[in-house]
Amino acid sequence: MTTVHSSAPMRISIAGGGSDLPEFYRLGPTVVVAAALTHRVHVCVADEPDDAVAVLEAQGTDWSYRLPPAGSAHHPYHAAAATTLRLSRLPSIAVGSPVPPGSGLGGSGAYCVALIDALLQWSGRRLHPREIAVLAFRLEREVLGRTIGQQDAWAAALGGVQRMRFAADGSATASPSPGLSTALTQLIDGGLLLYRVPGARDASRVLAEAPSVTPEQHRQALDAAARTEQAFLSGDIHTVGAVLRAHWARKTAANPAADHPVCRRLQEGSAAAGISGFKLIGAGGGGHLLIAADPTALDRTEAFLHRLGLVRVTLRLSQEGLSSTTDAGERSRREDKPCASA
Repeated sequence: MTTVHSSAPMRISIAGGGSDLPEFYRLGPTVVVAAALTHRVHVCVADEPDDAVAVLEAQGTDWSYRLPPAGSAHHPYHAAAATTLRLSRLPSIAVGSPVPPGSGLGGSGAYCVALIDALLQWSGRRLHPREIAVLAFRLEREVLGRTIGQQDAWAAALGGVQRMRFAADGSATASPSPGLSTALTQLIDGGLLLYRVPGARDASRVLAEAPSVTPEQHRQALDAAARTEQAFLSGDIHTVGAVLRAHWARKTAANPAADHPVCRRLQEGSAAAGISGFKLIGAGGGGHLLIAADPTALDRTEAFLHRLGLVRVTLRLSQEGLSSTTDAGERSRREDKPCASA
């Protein structure tokens, strides 16, 4: 009997979000910075349904989203994974997440990374997280035909705060940014907030409504990403608020489908509530808001956001990327080491 539990973190996009799509980097290299969160997607596989459920329940997490083996039998992601990994059959699969789909936190990328890793190990294979990130992106983009970018898979596979560079041919490199990790931790304790927006959205649909990328938009995206990264590195919450505000204005002007009614209400009352800037995490249209607020006015800020029906979510960074446990009890965080090919 073989059982595997794999999990991967969700993320917040810090700088360059959107330029990790082929529509952008085909015009020239782009840079994206993302930070992994303590919220994780868990995938448990076993030969028998009850065993997969037991492994998931053993994680002891309160799930906002739970997919038992009976519901996963015909799930499109699982069929796509079987195609991608050339599996003749699938095991029983149970999935759990503390955050529901459509959250804007890169949950589908984390799901794909954990799913591919679990299925590989169940079939007796093993790959490095970087290789799994590539496969996870191909699964969503090429097999399922979803309009998504690469950053979610890379952030989920590697964890920490990653600075990712995407070449015009689609190849990617990623390296940790310890300086930005330190700055983000300080900002989180000094006014950087994460709030849940009511409802959910399909990121692929929002992105599919975006107009074609022009060379000028590509140049502007690169400049904006560099300014945003420097703002976060500054560790100043008001500087961060200004770049978030500018980012959101550009994003909604380029693609109105990214906007949300609550964001318009936020704009009307943000100054009085001590909010200097915000943006919807991910493609937009719903999910979670990243908010820069005056740390001396947080009571006023939180009261205002509560009146809008928003719920504060714990914002904590995670240095851990893809992690797995086999039925033998051997836990793995997968460091840089030789790996077998899929």
